[in-house]
Order: sequence, then C-alpha cells, then structure tokens
Amino acid sequence: MRYQILILLPLLAAALDVFGLLSTTPGRLVVLAVLLVGLWAAVNRPGFRVTARLVRSAAISGAAALVTFLLSTRLELGAVVASGLVGLLGAQVLKDRDQLVMYLGAFVGMSSALRFPSLGPLLIAGLLGGALFELSDELWVGVGGRLGTIAAAAVLVVLSVMGGI
Repeated sequence: MRYQILILLPLLAAALDVFGLLSTTPGRLVVLAVLLVGLWAAVNRPGFRVTARLVRSAAISGAAALVTFLLSTRLELGAVVASGLVGLLGAQVLKDRDQLVMYLGAFVGMSSALRFPSLGPLLIAGLLGGALFELSDELWVGVGGRLGTIAAAAVLVVLSVMGGI
C-alpha cells in the first residue's frame, strides 16, 4: 500500500501554498516528485493493469472538466451552475462509478480562467483527476470530500508544474 502517498499530495500542496513555496521551483519539484513516486507505487502494485476503466474514467473526467469550464467561462453561467448542470447530466446519462467520475471532472472544471487561460492544461488536470480516482480506488473509501480532494490535487499538480499558481 505504498501508493497511499497519493493521499499526501493535496496536503503537501496546501502546506507549500500556505508557506508561499508552491509557486517556487523547489515547491513545484516537490509536488511533482510526490506525484511521480505515488503514481509509480500505484502502477507497480501487484495486480495493477491499465484497464479500460482507468482510460474511461480519465476521458469522462477530462470531458466533464472541459464542458464545465466552457459553460462557466464562455457562457458565463458561473462555476457552481455549470458544475451542477454537468453533474445532473452525468446522473441522467451515466451509471454508477461513471457518475462520480463525471462530477469529479466538473469539480476540476470549476477552476478560474485566470489560472487556466488555455484549455490544454485544464484537460490534463481533468484526465489526471480521472486517473487519480481509479488509482486511489481503495483509498478514502467512505470519506467525505473525496472527489473534491482528488480534483484539487489534479489542479494543483498541473498548475504547479506549469507555474500557474
């Protein structure tokens, strides 16, 4: 269960941000290192395979992030209304886990246009969120705030790597 280091990612990023270190080069490297070590441990755990479910979750989360962001910024609906619409759409169209992943992507898409002036990094954050959801499948079971925490981790990682924090 070494891949539980992924749990530390949002906590570490928040701590670095509080002390003003997240936007520095060493801060970005620390976040990237923790992400890579956590992903490496998750991928190297016994029985891990890149499955269709992982790819599907990444795609759903990425698409939901883009749709939410575009509804929020281009149609000026606001982040809360856009996220709610995407969440309702997911609840009507998708089943079970896919609904959760779509809502996770909607949380990623609630990001500010000031942080994501282009759609590419936002899409990467959405894809990463869906992948982290699957990689942390056995973690945080029954814990409230799981989707928001994963979404925040994905956004923080992408922003810290691209220097946009």
